[in-house]
Formats: sequence, C-alpha cells, structure tokens
Amino acid sequence: MQEIEELSAGGSVRMRGPLKFGRLSISGSLKIDGSAEGGELHVSGSGSISGDLRVRELKVSGSMSIKGSLECDEVSISGSTSVDEELKCVKLEVSGSLKARRVVATEVTINGSLRASEVLAKEVVIGRKSKVYAKVIAREVRVGKEAEVSEVIGEEVEVGKNAEVDLIEGEYVSVAKNAEVGELRYVNRADIDERAEVDKLVKIEKLSREIPGSVKGA
Repeated sequence: MQEIEELSAGGSVRMRGPLKFGRLSISGSLKIDGSAEGGELHVSGSGSISGDLRVRELKVSGSMSIKGSLECDEVSISGSTSVDEELKCVKLEVSGSLKARRVVATEVTINGSLRASEVLAKEVVIGRKSKVYAKVIAREVRVGKEAEVSEVIGEEVEVGKNAEVDLIEGEYVSVAKNAEVGELRYVNRADIDERAEVDKLVKIEKLSREIPGSVKGA
C-alpha cells in the first residue's frame, strides 16, 4: 500500500491504489487507480477514483467521480460529485449536485440537487428551490419553499410554500399554502393549508418502511 502523509497540488496528480493518506488538497486534477483511505480530501479541481474511498472529511468544490463506494464522517459538496455505489456518512451537505446509488447518513442538508434510489437518514433538510430525485426516508423531513422531491417517508414531514412532492407517507404531516402533493398518506395527523393542493389523501395504519434512528454503523 502506498502511503502519503500530506500533499497539496495545483497540477495533475495520478496515483495507484491501494492508497493511504493523511491529507490531500488538489486544485488541479487527481486520478487514483484503485481504492484510497485517509483523513482529509479537498478537491477544488477535478478528481476521479476508480475504487472505494474511505475518508474522515471530503470537500468538493470542483468535480469528483467515485466508481466504488464512499464512506466518511463529513461530506461537503459545492461542486458536482457522483458515487456509483453507496455513500455512507454522518453529515452530508450538498450545495451543488450529487448523484449516488444510495445515501445512508445521520444528517442531510440539500441546497442544490441530489439524485439517488433512496436516502436513509435521521434528519433531512431540503432547502429552497432544491431538487431531490430520490425516495427520502427519515425521522424528520423538512421540504423548503419551491423545492421539488420525488417521495418522502417520515415520522414528521413538513412541506413549505410552493413546494412539490409526488408522494408523502408520514405520521405527522404539515403542508403549507400553494404546495402541491400528488398523494399524501398519513398515520396520525395531516395539517393541510386550504390553499395547498393535495390530489389524493389517505389515512393509513402504519408507514410502509421502518424509519432509521441513527444509521451510523448500520
């Protein structure tokens, strides 16, 4: 295994995995053939990893492509990132765009766009005008003003003004004025503003999916 303690580069860097590092900061281009693990990886240029990445902290303000899985404590994406397999972390913040096969996290904040088969978390906050093309499954889900979400399953679901959600399943659901919901299935209570539009409202006995508590280590 190749080991690097610290590297900061503005040009082109290519390395062969398996790679272990302390801190990598790349403002040019990074290419790792294979898998890598380390402490901190900051990419403000472009990066690609052909295997898995395990890191304590990942910050991407450029573009990043991971062909395997990503496992870390904190991920901050203000550029664009794609993960072909599962992304598993404690805290995920997206202000750019993220595409992953599946996301498993504790806290998720989206102020951009996210595309995945599903997002499992304890808490998910979807900011204003954000777009989430995924099934979001969490204890608490807040959908901001003018945001668009495919599907939400949660214990507490809050939908902001002018937001659009295709399908909601929740124990307690609130829908603000001018929001649009295709179908709303609720267990205990649904508070719907009279100016909101809900095409179909159904009371159900229980949620169709188990809600994750804390998914760290799950």
